[in-house]
Amino acid sequence: MRALSNNYVSYFNKKYKRIGPLFQRRYKATLVKTETYLLHLTRYIHLNPIELEGVRPGTGSDLVNYPYSSYGDYLGKRKTSWVRPEEILTFFKTAQRANLKDILSYKSFVEGYKEDSKETLGTIAIDD
Repeated sequence: MRALSNNYVSYFNKKYKRIGPLFQRRYKATLVKTETYLLHLTRYIHLNPIELEGVRPGTGSDLVNYPYSSYGDYLGKRKTSWVRPEEILTFFKTAQRANLKDILSYKSFVEGYKEDSKETLGTIAIDD
């Protein structure tokens, strides 16, 4: 990640005739040890445009159509060749086969969640 970041910053600085750092903080990584943590992490990532950009489901700038998110791929609204949501969606397909209806769909999981992500994920994955 460091090499990728350094190369991109060098390219960007040369192209736009600027100097100095491009990113504010260091890249953070954490080991995902449980399936629960993985699921909550995907939800946190897909909800980031709401917190960062003010994107809201059901508005002109819909969360599903947000161009910098894979959320549309997870809901089957878009197909990006390098996005592979199957591993995460498997958890919800199993629940749907058990006749638990839409309450356990990925969309409901992401958009219907009320608990604060910091309680579930801690401060490791969330920048303050």
